[in-house]
Amino acid sequence: MGRTTVSAMEKAYDKQLQEDFVARAKGRVTRLTNDALKEKIRTFLKNHRICTLATCSGGMPRSTPVRYRSQDFTIYIFTEGGGKANNILDNPNVSVSLYGNYSGFESVVGLQLWGKAEIIKPGDGKRYEEAKKIIRMEERVDLKKIDLQGMKPMDIIKIKVKRARYLSFPEGILNQAVNIKSK
Repeated sequence: MGRTTVSAMEKAYDKQLQEDFVARAKGRVTRLTNDALKEKIRTFLKNHRICTLATCSGGMPRSTPVRYRSQDFTIYIFTEGGGKANNILDNPNVSVSLYGNYSGFESVVGLQLWGKAEIIKPGDGKRYEEAKKIIRMEERVDLKKIDLQGMKPMDIIKIKVKRARYLSFPEGILNQAVNIKSK
């Protein structure tokens, strides 16, 4: 399937989603400015820790739940390597999804992100140390139970978000999308 076809399908899907949600919201639709939408997205990223990272290589997609930290519109993930890291080395285009607690259709809150990923290695000096500080691994209660001193240092996946789509049914924000410019 060509990119033009995929793009047209996505636009048609977005339009149908918008129509369905507007009908369901019965006029409670909120349209944010790009700056306000970006702030909602920053807050959502800051207040969550688990996301699903989707990678693809050789036509084979892979979706992996991971812990992350964010700084503005950049996401950092510790990784032991493996399939997701290999996919990124082959194809740096990734997608990330996050969602809030679900207690029925009217509670739906979610975020889809698209961006470029890179692998930062422990030998990458200052870049690695800066990314490691953002992740704040020492705060992870789950890792305190493991002897991290005996483990080899992990790589870090760094994702620069290029595009985001946010949905908050309770607030009437219905799949509003924004492009993100890297700094």
